[in-house]
Amino acid sequence: MGILIKAPTRHRDPVVAPVEANDASADTSGALHIREVVRITGLRREQLYMWQRRYGFPAPLRDPFGDRVYPPDQVARLKLIKQLLSEGWRAGAVVPLADSALQSMLGLTASEPAPLPSEIETAVGLLAQHRVGELVNHLSKLLVGQGLRKFLEQTLIPLNEAVHERVVRGEMQNFQELRFADLAQRLLRDVTRLVRPTRDARQILLATPPNDPNQLGLAILELLLFTEGINCLTLGAGVPAQEIAGAAKAYKVHLVVLLFDRGISGKIAGQEIRGLRSALPADLPLIVSGRAVNLLAKPIASVRTAADFSSVMGTMRELGVLPLTPMSLVGMLPETQSRA
Repeated sequence: MGILIKAPTRHRDPVVAPVEANDASADTSGALHIREVVRITGLRREQLYMWQRRYGFPAPLRDPFGDRVYPPDQVARLKLIKQLLSEGWRAGAVVPLADSALQSMLGLTASEPAPLPSEIETAVGLLAQHRVGELVNHLSKLLVGQGLRKFLEQTLIPLNEAVHERVVRGEMQNFQELRFADLAQRLLRDVTRLVRPTRDARQILLATPPNDPNQLGLAILELLLFTEGINCLTLGAGVPAQEIAGAAKAYKVHLVVLLFDRGISGKIAGQEIRGLRSALPADLPLIVSGRAVNLLAKPIASVRTAADFSSVMGTMRELGVLPLTPMSLVGMLPETQSRA
């Protein structure tokens, strides 16, 4: 994966994010020329240019000849990123992270993908071959045949994870995951129009933390909760703790659910969760769901964990958040979509 960019010369660089002229106070002593960075880290020039443009890192300085030079701290961080890439992480999950987060992720390699059911394997194959129209038709037929609840839990959730795993392992490109997420969310938006709210629907706040870009996972969880009679206030993916806490107070929600799935280690997950817990009102329940639940070394005070949707629902029943009646569905979808 990568974008081919002509290697720079002393007189002309490729078109990338501009590097400003050095500040008078900028110290370039010890900084390495890009050719040395490439040799030491094993990264390609093209990768450095693309990351600079896309993520704002690395942020090289200029030497007296106008060439890019990289301070020692940036070179050290690039070495960590290279190691994580070799362990199976994708660039988008690690390049934006700070040194402490990168250090905590070392050794957390991506496992081999498990065998998939035939209908999911078919969907992955269509996406890999860029046959998007056929993929949409395939998913639409599965939705009608399985019903909403089964389609979301047994098809779309594992399909979302299968696509992500293949991007992490370099078997698919990042743009394919983005394309899949977009078409899946379009399908879910069409289904959402068939859901009719009830009068006693409770409102909860739903978000993912920084460094977790799983927008599709958030949309799936929102629809599952919506069909159970729960009105979700969804802030989106990658939301800081203070913003989540501010919205929870402003909208007087009954519960906060944090979906914590991707690009994170147990150490960083624990820090993010504890930070959110301390920012929320003490009497406001917090449920954390997703893969981060299995990474936590020990329980966190006043935080409920739920590894899957059934566990989320069980916790909500214990907390008395579920309404008396579920959402009703209208339209052509099968009756199996209603509450299991």
